[in-house]
Amino acid sequence: EVPESQRADAANSLVYEANVRLRDPVYGCMGAISALQQQVQSLQAEVNAVRAEILRYKYREAANNIIASTHAALDSSGAVSVAVLPPVSAPSPPLPPPLPPPPPQLPPTSVIIVSSSSTSSLYSSPPSTMSYSSIPSDSVPYFD
Repeated sequence: EVPESQRADAANSLVYEANVRLRDPVYGCMGAISALQQQVQSLQAEVNAVRAEILRYKYREAANNIIASTHAALDSSGAVSVAVLPPVSAPSPPLPPPLPPPPPQLPPTSVIIVSSSSTSSLYSSPPSTMSYSSIPSDSVPYFD
């Protein structure tokens, strides 16, 4: 028994589920739910990648500020030079594993088939005395 305040939502849900089942008879709503879960996971991975990139930029900016202030302090105090760090680049993807060696070449072989059968074909069809049109169909119940 569904409470009266939720009956409209329950009816809409049943209509939605029926329509989805018509579009996807195998998975129905579970297919839609699975697709949405995959989309959420993909978007979460994208958000995490963007957050990591933001952190890289913040750390790079902080490092450049420290280097600049250190360089300015050293310039005012004496003749010491400071090298600037190269820009941080994204790590390259790992190389794929090497391909396995090809299989060794085998020498060609000869096959001799000896048959003691008197028939000329291995796939000869058995003789048939009844054709499909002669099968009686009046004794076959289709719907019981």
